Amino acid sequence: MSNFYLKCCSLSLLMFLGITTIFAQQAVTGKVTDGNTGVAGVSVTVIGTTRGGQTDANGNYSVEAANGEKLRFSIIGYGTQTITVSSRTHDVVLQSDEGNIDEVVVTAMGIKRAPKELGYAMSTVESKELTKTGSPNFAGALYGKAPGVRVSAAPGGATSGININVRGINSITGNSQPLVIIDGVPMRQSTFNNSDYWGDQRARGNGLEDLNPEDIESISILKGASAAALYGSEAMNGVVLVTTKSGKGGQGFSVDFNATYTHDQIAYLPRFQDVRGPGFHLGYNNSGQSPDMFVYYPDNMAVDGVKRGVMASSINFGPKFDGQPIVSWDGQVRPYVAQNAYGKLFNNPNNTIFNLAIGHATDNSNTRISFTRQDNQMTALDSYNKKNIASLNSSVTLWKKLKNDIVINYINQNTHNRPLLTDRLINNFTGMISTFDNPDWYLDKYKTSLGYKFVDGTNPSLTPEENLVYNGYKADVLSYMWDTKAKKYDEYSNRVLASYTATWNVIEDLDLRARFSADVTSQRFEDKQPTEKPLAYEYTGSFSIGNQNANVYYTDLLATYRKNLTDDLKLGVNLGYTATKTDDTYVQSETDGGLSARDWFDLNASYNLVKRNDRFNYRNRMLRDAFFGTLNFNFKDYWFVEGTLRRERISTMHPDRNVLYYPSVNSSLILNEAFSLPEIFNYAKLRASYGIVGNYPDIYKSALFYDQKSLGTQRLDGPSVIYATVPTADFGNEDIKPETKREFEIGLEARLLNSRLGFDITYYDGLIKDQILNYSLAYSSGAKSVLANVGTLSNKGWEFAINGTPVKTSDFTWTSVLNFSMNKNKILELPGGAGLLLHRDYDGAAAQLVSRVGQPMGDIMVRPVETDPNGNKIVSASGLHQIDGNSWIKVGNAMPKAVGGFMNTFSYKNITLDALIDFRWGGYAMPTGINWMKSRGLLEETLTAMDEEHGGLSYYKDASGKGIAFTGATGPNGETVYHDGMLMDGVLANGAKNDNIISQATYYANTYNWGGPQYSNSRYELYVQKNNYIKMREISLGYRLPSSFTSKLRAKNVQISAFGRNLFFLYRSIKDLDPEQMTGGSNWINGVSNAGTSPATRTFGLMLRASF
Repeated sequence: MSNFYLKCCSLSLLMFLGITTIFAQQAVTGKVTDGNTGVAGVSVTVIGTTRGGQTDANGNYSVEAANGEKLRFSIIGYGTQTITVSSRTHDVVLQSDEGNIDEVVVTAMGIKRAPKELGYAMSTVESKELTKTGSPNFAGALYGKAPGVRVSAAPGGATSGININVRGINSITGNSQPLVIIDGVPMRQSTFNNSDYWGDQRARGNGLEDLNPEDIESISILKGASAAALYGSEAMNGVVLVTTKSGKGGQGFSVDFNATYTHDQIAYLPRFQDVRGPGFHLGYNNSGQSPDMFVYYPDNMAVDGVKRGVMASSINFGPKFDGQPIVSWDGQVRPYVAQNAYGKLFNNPNNTIFNLAIGHATDNSNTRISFTRQDNQMTALDSYNKKNIASLNSSVTLWKKLKNDIVINYINQNTHNRPLLTDRLINNFTGMISTFDNPDWYLDKYKTSLGYKFVDGTNPSLTPEENLVYNGYKADVLSYMWDTKAKKYDEYSNRVLASYTATWNVIEDLDLRARFSADVTSQRFEDKQPTEKPLAYEYTGSFSIGNQNANVYYTDLLATYRKNLTDDLKLGVNLGYTATKTDDTYVQSETDGGLSARDWFDLNASYNLVKRNDRFNYRNRMLRDAFFGTLNFNFKDYWFVEGTLRRERISTMHPDRNVLYYPSVNSSLILNEAFSLPEIFNYAKLRASYGIVGNYPDIYKSALFYDQKSLGTQRLDGPSVIYATVPTADFGNEDIKPETKREFEIGLEARLLNSRLGFDITYYDGLIKDQILNYSLAYSSGAKSVLANVGTLSNKGWEFAINGTPVKTSDFTWTSVLNFSMNKNKILELPGGAGLLLHRDYDGAAAQLVSRVGQPMGDIMVRPVETDPNGNKIVSASGLHQIDGNSWIKVGNAMPKAVGGFMNTFSYKNITLDALIDFRWGGYAMPTGINWMKSRGLLEETLTAMDEEHGGLSYYKDASGKGIAFTGATGPNGETVYHDGMLMDGVLANGAKNDNIISQATYYANTYNWGGPQYSNSRYELYVQKNNYIKMREISLGYRLPSSFTSKLRAKNVQISAFGRNLFFLYRSIKDLDPEQMTGGSNWINGVSNAGTSPATRTFGLMLRASF
């Protein structure tokens, strides 16, 4: 009984205390301003509790708090304020943060500096900019948001590769991707090449897509050599510093939830004509067609009495669509109308992202745990990527001296049927779907009713009645559909990026830091290609399995010392050591000769001995370490000078020549503090820097001199025969040195008019020496080339960032940011004093991509039209222009002249509209596949001269095949008169003016054909187009629910938004595709002439965000 009485008393006491506490709390209200107008979106937190809220559009707030409790007011752009509750009303005035010049930012090697101390350019993108339009990866959210940074994402979906290019191309033939650092430690990333169809037919990524934007607090980009010099040979292409979110920002618990749905639509497809179908008239060629350009099947092939069909032709200069019945290639009778259904070959993906983050913070610790689920479809049919991401970011300070930081990111994902390259659909005549064709028909016919691959003609089949016998189908499209729908390709990946950092404040002026990290990835690949034919006919199908373990282990040690030498002069010293070990092992096996049992996906099913693919069997190991140090001085907090040095070694270089030094120096001067400037200036800084960074050759390239193989046992009980071969392609070079970049930079940044206007201007001049190239050798030497340091390249340019607040009232604010950069690239030296370096030859010497001394990299050269001494174009006897096979002319250069972005934010009360325009100006591209579509008569442009209405000339063909202009109904001898004539401007070989009229089919089929002069009359100068565009990259419309409503949900903030990405072009010079569709790999060379990836997409989405 006494226990029961005690429990009742205790419960009553607790209830009394709880009621007392509730009644002690009160609604504290007030207004937060900047001294003039209310500040919306300020986070108001009751320290030590989960209570809080946010100011409305006018700056008003209301929270439950008791007298004596503390309120924290925080928002980006203003200093954080804390007050103690003493009444029911508290108004707060926030002070402008003056651009965070006194806050701390993380620079190279995790060293923290105040922004005003930095003597080099560094761009930072905050988390809001990365997540407001639901991008599944961080790099795709960087478009147009940092000057000097160009982003291009390969289409296809969430697993596609992304290029980040900083300050132009720094390597003539090598990789130009920046180093990515996550919370101070390097991230493993790879290169990708989606322009090698015959080597790998699936669109690959490069690892950047594994980073979750929802877990990123900010991204800082170190662009110059001085900024990145502490990373030495890894930093020639710049450094991307990623800082992940932590639990700091307010004491107590916090919960953040985000749900995002996006729908991608296939967009920017070629402009197909919808006037006529496959075929051509008898004047072009007699292929047995009737005069109306149709074919008529025999009675035994009639379908429901219909015999009319299309020609078996890949070109589309045939009969106009008339809506009358016709037998299509799948044996169905349909109206003869344009289908133009190319987009149905692909999927319109639906994607979802759900993220839940829980944070907790005290005076000595903060922790954030985040869980994210991504379900992403891709542009290939039946393809998807499912991703589970968990992250932990925790910081605990012990004894006020020892800070411990733990960061763990775990990514588990399954990618099914990574998109296939579309090379055979756009770069191949027999794969270009005609205007009277439809992917839906291929979905019904790519396999037989028994599940085998389609069979055409009279080829053997268990279902001969299903063989494809009618004209019009494209075998390559059927094969693409089989590869997409029947084959099963899966990747299973587990990746952990983890780090532990301990920072000990030994004494007031001395800190010691130790950091250890690992980026560990385990992947399994399974490729199941089903049996295509009955085993009685042939063994087909295959199975392969591979396992990859790719790991990066990293450590660094850092000692930081600070000392006030005098009242005006401060000293800072950093000394450290860093080491990185990479280990990448891939083991793969595959069947050979087909599967011995139908669809038995196992290595034991191999008809022949199991084999391995050398491309997927390797082991790469590398160790890199360095000592580094920095020395900086601070004079009166307005003049800062810093010097750095890194001494580096790497295991893949000759041990006698693998020690290198990378120095840098930078300085900044705060002009408004050093001098008396006009009052219009709130802040002004002049900065300058110089540094050296490098780039090593690819792993195992420096010592490549022979290859060893085995013939196995050659006699009974005998030993295996081992032999060595000299490489017939490229010699290595143990004396090779890394490429080195020496760069000078100067900049000016300022804020004016009470920080309503700001600008940042940078000029840089970089010289990249010892370019690593394959120097050509005589074949008698045993190889065609040797690796050598034989090139010099320069990059010079300007970067501009201008930001302002044109309008700011109590209800409405408009902020705007314009950034753009201009880079001029030039080749200064090439191997052996050569004036030209060939990067790529296209289509049998029809065009070439070259670099020439004194010019920017990437000149596009083509064969010109031959001319006579008077400059007249020469027309051959065929009526087409004669191509000069002995000459080359430059028709463009691949390098852009300017890139940038224009961001605007409009806020009206609780509504926010964000819009981002990005642009590229200058440079050329050669989308050959689009031009080959012209040769097939598929595009709108090829309607020119199809008849008199479209400007065609009337003519008949004489006995020699020459086109004679004529206006009558029939020729003089009853010849057929055609009305699709074109006359080439020029003269014949004898100097007479050309008067040979040709059909438009002759013109387009030959002028836009494949091949150099020895193969065709193709005019590749017409293929090369300016690559300029201005694109509406992002639009986001958000609404923040009123605090009076969210407080009832016990939420600090609830926001809903609708958004779009890659929405439309304000201008583009290439009309029949999105220029980013040509992003064919990590190397710049692969983006000049490539359209064999998936089409681009236009994205629409909805997002819900809530904070508690």
